Amino acid sequence: MDVVHPNQEEYNMARRGSRQKSEYGLQLAEKQKIRNEYGLRERQFRRYFDQGGDPAGIFTLLELRLDTLVFRSGFASTRRMARQMTSHGHITVNGRKTTVPSYSIKVGDVISVRDGSKDNGLWEEYEMRMKKHEPPSWITLDKKKREFKLNALPNIKEETQPFNFQTVIEFYSR
Repeated sequence: MDVVHPNQEEYNMARRGSRQKSEYGLQLAEKQKIRNEYGLRERQFRRYFDQGGDPAGIFTLLELRLDTLVFRSGFASTRRMARQMTSHGHITVNGRKTTVPSYSIKVGDVISVRDGSKDNGLWEEYEMRMKKHEPPSWITLDKKKREFKLNALPNIKEETQPFNFQTVIEFYSR
């Protein structure tokens, strides 16, 4: 017969949680946190780190994605919603319908909601969301026309990032 201590489960939980993560574990956790935030698969994410080089470059590449800018502009309440809006063809870049969420936006590009999509159910809460929303300084937003323009490259120093990109660079340097 097994005798189970009444607090055995608490004891086991405390033992498991008391271990410190290794350096590798911390780096892996940070990588997964960033990857999940931007909704990327491993191969896509690795490509951004290979292209970006330093933390500011990686941040810029991730922030110039179409789905990320749609989210930052306030058109979508979540990144997943922004990705879906983009892939379903509700967004145009310089007047052309674009269905690629990873499309890289350039300074001066104008992103807007496609005319045929403005009456869609996606926009029911748009007005309420835009009352509270303040876009980043590198985006000029026209709330009435439902369009925005990228004026400058995103700056990692302006954003309060919960991520440590340097840790992920070290992870991929192994």
